[in-house]
Amino acid sequence: MGTISSALDRPVRTAAVIGTEDEAIQVARTVAGLFDLSGPAASGTAEARLDLLSRSGLFGISVPTEQGGIDVSNTVLVAVCAEAASHSAALGEILAAHFTALEHIRSFGTEGQRNTIFAAARSGARLARAVGRRNGADLEALPLAIVGLAHRLSGEALSTPCTRHADWMLIPVLGDTGKTAGLLLPTRIDGLRYAANSCEPAPGGVQPAEPVLFKDVLIDGDVLLHAAGETPQPPVPHALDLLLEASRHLGAGRRALRQVLDGATEPLPVGLLAARLAAAEAMAEEAGRAIDAAQIGLAGQHRTNAFLAATAALTVAQEAASAIRQVGSVGMEKAEQTLSAPSRAALEHSGRLLIEMHRHAPEAET
Repeated sequence: MGTISSALDRPVRTAAVIGTEDEAIQVARTVAGLFDLSGPAASGTAEARLDLLSRSGLFGISVPTEQGGIDVSNTVLVAVCAEAASHSAALGEILAAHFTALEHIRSFGTEGQRNTIFAAARSGARLARAVGRRNGADLEALPLAIVGLAHRLSGEALSTPCTRHADWMLIPVLGDTGKTAGLLLPTRIDGLRYAANSCEPAPGGVQPAEPVLFKDVLIDGDVLLHAAGETPQPPVPHALDLLLEASRHLGAGRRALRQVLDGATEPLPVGLLAARLAAAEAMAEEAGRAIDAAQIGLAGQHRTNAFLAATAALTVAQEAASAIRQVGSVGMEKAEQTLSAPSRAALEHSGRLLIEMHRHAPEAET
């Protein structure tokens, strides 16, 4: 099991080449507008939007330089996923799953596996992720069955949005050694069935996980990604997974803050909510730098620092987004009474500035 099966029934794509980190963020902003069904730029079917996403070049921005990519920093990945999630929860999940799966390839793949997947990503191929399920509960890994000289996979899983339109799916499996490994499967093979009939975004900004069924799927020829060895420190892909989940909460918080600003009259709560979101964004950037260090550092402490920073960023981003959504659902509330007088004055002033900026966007000025 050392080679990767090609994604079946996929035409050869030509993806744009993104050359800088600033360009990556700008492309993400443009693509996000196409996925925002409430915005003026949205058009076409979900399949058409996904094809434009593949051709945009975003799927290749985290490919290492030695494989022909520009290997953007993890703070840029945060910015890209947050921008996407601020317009479309589904797009945020699609990009976060792809970038995390590529990090699994970087961390655990062989040289041949990395060359194959990274080249495909630069050409617009997409990786999705899935987690096994049994009796309504998540599984750490789906067990592989040995049948003759081959392995087969059966069971059910929940996948990231629009997995049936991706090229490969990464799912944790339990091999015959008793250890968990990552399995990369083409998304169109015999025995694999998708229960969702459409990948159109769900109303309300929350995209449910999509059920996937495996029935006696032949694994021979597909790749298993093994960790190099047991270490006490959490692996880098785990930290990146947490960080990009934080980025999706940041995006959701930005989207909710725009909705609050639409009807805002009291500046103090607006300033407080924006400050919480800014603090979460700063922590996410710091966690991104910690993961950058862990990707090149040899010491186990780098991986520990990355995990701790990503966990903190996720917690603060969740709390900030939740606070904004709560205010948006129940109306503007009194600010916390524990704020000092200087803090209250600053937040009132910042709130007034934010409301004014929101109501008079730069493009609307004469």
